[in-house]
Amino acid sequence: MIMWIHPVLQTMAVLLSLYVLYLGFVRFRFAHLGHKGIIFQWKRHVAQGIAVMTVWALAFVIGLGAAWNSWHVLGVTEQHYQLGLAMLPLIIFGLGSGFVMDRVKAKRRLLPLAHGAVNALLVLMALYQLYTGVFILRDMVLG
Repeated sequence: MIMWIHPVLQTMAVLLSLYVLYLGFVRFRFAHLGHKGIIFQWKRHVAQGIAVMTVWALAFVIGLGAAWNSWHVLGVTEQHYQLGLAMLPLIIFGLGSGFVMDRVKAKRRLLPLAHGAVNALLVLMALYQLYTGVFILRDMVLG
């Protein structure tokens, strides 16, 4: 049963991350592309972004537990495991930079761009994790 908690949580987080990324792109269009009349849903972006990052980190730990419980070794999923590890510092940066921008309001140019770029990269990485996870489920869990 534990083997299914990880992919279900991660899939839900990836789907929500696409919406959070869209909300951030709305802000990017207003702040950097000069589009007018755009309403940025700041509180929604922050709350759902925190939810995504928290679930990604929590489900990473659950995935480690599931791997250990099933195979008594970590890293058996190779790329999937390594990419998950690589995502952790980016998740920390995404949460930290988002926290700073939410709590300390100021005109900024570089921090929001770095925040958006790192989090867009995280979404791409998570989509690839979803892709590799399908093969892990097919070959190592169901197979």
